[in-house]
Amino acid sequence: MVINHASQGPLNAKYVARIQDTLCKALNEYPRTLVLRIDLRLPDNNLTHEYSLDSTLITRFIVSLKAQIDADLLRKKNNGKRTFPCRVRYVWAREFGESGKKHYHLALFLNKDAYAYLGNYIPIDKGYPHNLGVMIMEAWVRALNLHDEDDYQKYYPLVHFPKPSYAHLNKTSTHFNNDYAEVINRVCYLAKEYSKDSSDKKRNFGCSQY
Repeated sequence: MVINHASQGPLNAKYVARIQDTLCKALNEYPRTLVLRIDLRLPDNNLTHEYSLDSTLITRFIVSLKAQIDADLLRKKNNGKRTFPCRVRYVWAREFGESGKKHYHLALFLNKDAYAYLGNYIPIDKGYPHNLGVMIMEAWVRALNLHDEDDYQKYYPLVHFPKPSYAHLNKTSTHFNNDYAEVINRVCYLAKEYSKDSSDKKRNFGCSQY
């Protein structure tokens, strides 16, 4: 494993271009777009080695999140609530800490008319509420195949929402150019070469293709 931990270093130009392209596609379909930044961490358990070799975690995470969003919108529609379509676009980066343990950084791009905020993802007396933030945490637990455990919600904190965790972009806003620049500067954190491993021939970066 050869990982650059010496400095933040330069950005990967190809990754930056793909981030810009993915966000552009989101804005073309949804002029009001919600941008979310999330970090996905791995648990310390007897599956740690399996997770380190598993290159399908992000795919399973996105599949689960899409399914939950589709079900949530259908449930709202059946309850007579107004709903909006919400395609899930994303970019992700695989990185490694000083210990060599991998983690993932992601940005999600969603229709703001469908989901404007994460909601309260902190447990309350009756458990976790149902909202976008909790669906994201649930999707990661399912990607890790931990959802069959009785107390599987204890793994929800493996999902971290770095502050500020979201931004709103509106193509009709007079502040759009400044807002867009701020979002791109933040999301391009995923394009840094720092803490990535290119020696194992596995992907360090990916994004939605639609």
